[in-house]
Amino acid sequence: MSEMFVNERPAASERTALCFVVDPDFGFLQNFCKQLRSAGVDAVELLNGARLAENVDDHHPDLVFIDVSPTNPAECARALTSLKECQYGGRVQLIGRCETAVLDSFRKLGSDFTLEMLPALQKPINFSHVRKTILEQKLNSRPVPAPGLTLKSALASNFITFWYQPKVDLGKRRVIGAEAFARIAHPQHGIIAPVHFLASAADEDIIELARRAFVSALKYSAKLNELGVHLQIAVNIDFDTLSKIAVAELVAKYRPRNEQWPGLAIEMPEAQLLNKVVTVRERFQDLQKCGVSLAIDNFGRANSSFAALRYLPFAEIKIDPSFVQNCAGNKGNARICKSMIQFAQNFERTATAVGIETVEDAQAIMGLGCNIGQGYIFGKPMTEQQLVTMVMTGREKSESFVST
Repeated sequence: MSEMFVNERPAASERTALCFVVDPDFGFLQNFCKQLRSAGVDAVELLNGARLAENVDDHHPDLVFIDVSPTNPAECARALTSLKECQYGGRVQLIGRCETAVLDSFRKLGSDFTLEMLPALQKPINFSHVRKTILEQKLNSRPVPAPGLTLKSALASNFITFWYQPKVDLGKRRVIGAEAFARIAHPQHGIIAPVHFLASAADEDIIELARRAFVSALKYSAKLNELGVHLQIAVNIDFDTLSKIAVAELVAKYRPRNEQWPGLAIEMPEAQLLNKVVTVRERFQDLQKCGVSLAIDNFGRANSSFAALRYLPFAEIKIDPSFVQNCAGNKGNARICKSMIQFAQNFERTATAVGIETVEDAQAIMGLGCNIGQGYIFGKPMTEQQLVTMVMTGREKSESFVST
């Protein structure tokens, strides 16, 4: 199934409670997380807060423990600042082998950042105090998701919504497109990831979900067009599902009535295209006439030859995150990314680096000549209004890095 439907995080109501522990003392870190797990709570070990914001965005912890080191107090301040900047909505508990006044001053700093700060704990820690926190915060008593909730019932109740992750022009540092992600917004159970109920979904319900994704993307394009914003919206879908949807008719009905409309992109995983080159080419020759283009997703993961793909009428390749991430420090990844970028350029097509998470990788991928970037450093999936606000106010996260 395509990533539009399954590449989502579990909602808080559907998973075991999760704690992050940020502490440079590896021995303490391991023992503390072991005790958390024995109390029925998942725990993630972090030796420092360097990538705290990215991990928080990715996993949504319920509680973050942060060490206040008397030898490096600035590290705690940086961690609290990271939580503030990513608008962390969980709770924070400071731990440290230092004076109570120091702990209280950092707790006040966290409160000033509008973080929900729990009473600080001094080391050595009596774990009974931590167990008390777990019970008071009800971290080991998660409700189970509604047993009757299925894709069919969500569709029937109009609980389906779509969020959009921005794609950024790395040179101009502005949002030029977005990818649609399906979500279920349940009035009682919150945001629920489709990965948890698609396994039992009927084919006709999956097709309907895909059809709604196209309609949502086209309507959103029209809404943006009225605001003078022209973004290409992408929908990730597999070819078998696409073949059952009258895309051209949907485009004719819902597309913006403006020559500046950049069109709609359909993203398909590379592995699915290798044995369907002829049928995919025929389908997109028709779709291109109504402004629909093909983007090859997960590019590089299938280990296919470039020669096999040159017959596809693609407009874009999306370099798989496994090659993009750490391309700044891994020469092998950098060389692979460079080859893929050159492949796109040879056909006068666009290359998009997916999964960019650090400033270093953003700079490296730019240095390799990549056109477009997508990843949490620029923005995670967000509501329609959030993306509009991001574009209109010019608060692109791409401005957080400087071209080398």
